[in-house]
Amino acid sequence: MADVSQLEQKVTRSDIATLLVLLIRGDLTMTELAAEMGAPLSSMTSIAKRIERKGYIARATSAKDQRVKLVTLTQEGFQLAKEWERIMLAMLGKLESAFTPEEMEQFTILSLKAVKVLQDEEPVKHHETMNRPVQIKIDE
Repeated sequence: MADVSQLEQKVTRSDIATLLVLLIRGDLTMTELAAEMGAPLSSMTSIAKRIERKGYIARATSAKDQRVKLVTLTQEGFQLAKEWERIMLAMLGKLESAFTPEEMEQFTILSLKAVKVLQDEEPVKHHETMNRPVQIKIDE
């Protein structure tokens, strides 16, 4: 966790998420990046400007359409994103070694549901909560 603390001093969580999206998806337009992040374009522009000032991304005008800004990782941004990816995979490995396959499945389902609830503006409807996963007893 010391690695995480050191890296979090360099970038915010939204910065990290942006770098990881670019690592996975490759170069994106600002509109595509905003859609991937689930953020308004104005918010994504602010995040991109901040990350660009830190030297982790470059924004350039598209050769195809001068109105379009293309976002790419710089070498430093690529290295930082790869470091975060390594940390996240190590954390996932720890979880997988501690959980049974059934527990891991339940954890994944609940995590994805929590993310969806936190991203949605409207509350979860009752019919969505009726299909609850089976509770698994965790041995300590």
